[in-house]
Amino acid sequence: MGKPSMTGTRPRVAASADDLIYGVEFGAAPLPPTAPVALPPPAGSAEPEAVPVSRVVFTNQLKPDVYRELRQYEYWAHMELHEVLHEALVAYLADKPEAKKALPPKVAAKTLKRLVRRPD
Repeated sequence: MGKPSMTGTRPRVAASADDLIYGVEFGAAPLPPTAPVALPPPAGSAEPEAVPVSRVVFTNQLKPDVYRELRQYEYWAHMELHEVLHEALVAYLADKPEAKKALPPKVAAKTLKRLVRRPD
């Protein structure tokens, strides 16, 4: 028998395709783009074009008590973990000028690799 789904018994709100793909909040105005995700290939380039990813997968660490509270909130708020983290981080970064400051070119190039998927 497979592993039970954490969201299998919780009610979910119907969402549009944009909400599912981009995580758009109901009734919220779209955020302006902060930076281009990928530059188009030069003219005459045979390299396939990179496609922006809808989500970046990464790992992190939390103290056990914070992790427990996060999971409790996720369950009782009927939200997915990525939704909770997205809302929390957007709110936290809203008034942080460092979050709006462009990265140095070498660091930005490395970061961009995580934001695009190259077709096979």
